[in-house]
Amino acid sequence: MSGPYECFESIANSRRATDAILRHALLQQRHLGSNQMDASIESSFYENLTLGLVKLLEETPGVQGVELEKRSPSDRQLMTTWEQRYSCILPDDLKQFYLSIDGFRLIWNYEYAGEVLAIGNMKINSISELRRIGGLKPGPESDGPTLLDIEMCSQEHVRAEVHQPHAPPPQFPNFGVKCKIFELDPCQGLGKVCLVYHDRAGEGSASQAGLMQLCGGTTTATPSFAVSKEEPRIWLLDRCFEWHFLAHDFAHYFRMMLVHQGLPQWQFRFTPMGLTPWAEEFFSLRPYYFDHVSPKL
Repeated sequence: MSGPYECFESIANSRRATDAILRHALLQQRHLGSNQMDASIESSFYENLTLGLVKLLEETPGVQGVELEKRSPSDRQLMTTWEQRYSCILPDDLKQFYLSIDGFRLIWNYEYAGEVLAIGNMKINSISELRRIGGLKPGPESDGPTLLDIEMCSQEHVRAEVHQPHAPPPQFPNFGVKCKIFELDPCQGLGKVCLVYHDRAGEGSASQAGLMQLCGGTTTATPSFAVSKEEPRIWLLDRCFEWHFLAHDFAHYFRMMLVHQGLPQWQFRFTPMGLTPWAEEFFSLRPYYFDHVSPKL
């Protein structure tokens, strides 16, 4: 079986090409609007957005029930309201994504040993589902432990983290009031993929190369309300309240999700715990059944 990072060599070597594809898809949706697109244009948009994954899955023997939700762009006013409510500016790559499609969900099944199994699950929450977790002050009469209390106990031991090569180890998130954490994907109850803002004033913008560049967009003027200027990162929170770094920006995470085709627990390949034996079994089948289904990055 190929190593967990092998697929990312192709991403790094052809990122400009995939950026151009995604830029074309998102601009197409934004300029025309879902109500104005005919069937052929809509099909082209989703094919470009998923880098051809849907078509390749449908052509793969054993794969069944491929379902891609068709969604309209998010309302711009809704995004402004979100930014005002949480005093955070959405990163440009995620903002351009929401201006093109309000969330994402692609699922597929696989017939294995005579049984149809629900295998693939790729999801990005809509802007209305992008809710904050943690950071909430407990009530005066609350005697139970808070998320911050649980997290402090879990951080008593040293954790080894997997992060991108040649990148400095990022600061761990925390459930304090100043660290703002938003759920991007509930991971079917196995954890949470989170958009994390650290409260570090004055830090430079390090991840502007995401879908904002893909879409050829420009940075939206900062509203007058006080906001966090920290560029958020993508982290995985497991059920033991341990944090695992996944990506420096949303654009990179979205490509990671497509490359792994939504296979069970794929995010846990980038954690010290790794995959469960059940999930590992499907990854072991990948070279025989799914390699030709990998998006052409």
